Amino acid sequence: MLIKGAILILQENEILADMHTHTIFSLHAHSTVLENIQAAKSRGLKFLAVTDHFYQDGSSLNQKNEVTRIRHLEETVNLGGEPYVFAGAEFNIGQEIHKRHQLELLRWRPIGLHAWFIDRKNLTLEHLLELFDEATGWHNAFVHIERELDKLDNHRHGKALDSEVKNFFAEMVALAKAKNIWLEVNESSIRRNSGGDGDRLRYWIKLARDNGNKIYLGSDAHFAGRVGDFKFSLELLNEVDYPKNLILNCDYDQLAALRSI
Repeated sequence: MLIKGAILILQENEILADMHTHTIFSLHAHSTVLENIQAAKSRGLKFLAVTDHFYQDGSSLNQKNEVTRIRHLEETVNLGGEPYVFAGAEFNIGQEIHKRHQLELLRWRPIGLHAWFIDRKNLTLEHLLELFDEATGWHNAFVHIERELDKLDNHRHGKALDSEVKNFFAEMVALAKAKNIWLEVNESSIRRNSGGDGDRLRYWIKLARDNGNKIYLGSDAHFAGRVGDFKFSLELLNEVDYPKNLILNCDYDQLAALRSI
């Protein structure tokens, strides 16, 4: 568990963005884009990333191209006020995307493990690392790298931080640094701690700190009330003394630069 009553060095009012949120378009979330925007505004956020799950790629004639829909969202909702909305998408390791080159049109392209897209029984951590490496050519962020590892390789690792899991995190941190990929501190992972997620996040964030990795905070909100809520992430980052200059959510210039991509 996180240390209760920890003195917060990184303050809530220094967080300018939530880079991982869902709307009703994700089908399993419960708020609209407008409700999420209003929630972000109430918390004083300057930027908000809408990262609904990437479902369709327009490969069928009766489907409007998904990249076009996402870009249209950004063009529609940004009318000069705050927060500025990045229209992105959350992608899945192992997901087949036929028009992958079009992903370059999206500003924010996080990708992570979602167990229903892969052969959970046979997928090893070594192979998972290879899949993340392949994804670096198209994606600029890795989502909750601690999530669902207990489901892989015929449940070989359980909730434990065994040597193979620790080595996986060391390799992931090194890969992200080498390929200029943002790593996500996922608020939901800490809150739920399902399958040891929170404990594993705590482990890799220390590796990332020592390695000088750039990170970002995502609420993974599936309800507007959770947008911009980073209570546990702030406690963790202050506990490990993570440098503010490596946290995207605290850097207005880097966030603003995403608009020009």
